[in-house]
Amino acid sequence: MPHFARASVVVVLLLLLFAIGAILYYVVVKYRATDDCHVLRRIVTDNGTIEIVNATCKEGLPHTTDSHTIRMTESAYAADRRETTLAHERVHLDQKRNPAAWRDFYNRAWGYELVEAGDLPTEYVKNLRPNPDTADAPWALWRGRWLFFPNYGADRTLRNARIFVWDTQLKEIVSPPSEWTAMFCGTDGCPHQFEHPHELSAEYIAEGHTSPAALKLFAWKH
Repeated sequence: MPHFARASVVVVLLLLLFAIGAILYYVVVKYRATDDCHVLRRIVTDNGTIEIVNATCKEGLPHTTDSHTIRMTESAYAADRRETTLAHERVHLDQKRNPAAWRDFYNRAWGYELVEAGDLPTEYVKNLRPNPDTADAPWALWRGRWLFFPNYGADRTLRNARIFVWDTQLKEIVSPPSEWTAMFCGTDGCPHQFEHPHELSAEYIAEGHTSPAALKLFAWKH
């Protein structure tokens, strides 16, 4: 084989190895960036298993991974609000165990449907802030018109996400409509996590609330 031919083969092989290495590096980095959780210990309870995880897991935010597992950091488990946090996450467990019943309640009592993104501009779809507790259906449409969803902020952290409302008739981002505020806010203010009915329900049950929507939820669950 001529010298230049051998050299060409070597170059091609080196380029191929470099490409494979780059792909593997991307996969590893991407995996670490999206799944930085490590289970340190497990606590079995009558309502779900609590996995104590590292402090950087999902930025330290408690969450569920399936219908039987709650993840939280050691500091969250030791905090004074532990029982409130567990009450919140156990609502998410129930939502994952009984999705049809919850969807029926949302539609019948609150006017919510869990839908696809529809005509929402691509920039908002791509910037969706993921939430393990709403991952099965992250888009919530209220009264057939207003689409509620969370988006990453400029720093792209889970904690600093912004909640948007897309008016499917006006085709623009708007504030929560007054009809929504009248139903979901009460004498103790408006809920903090109003991105999705899953989060509204968990906040109402764990924290208590006086809104008409909360009272309908309490009547249904109690």
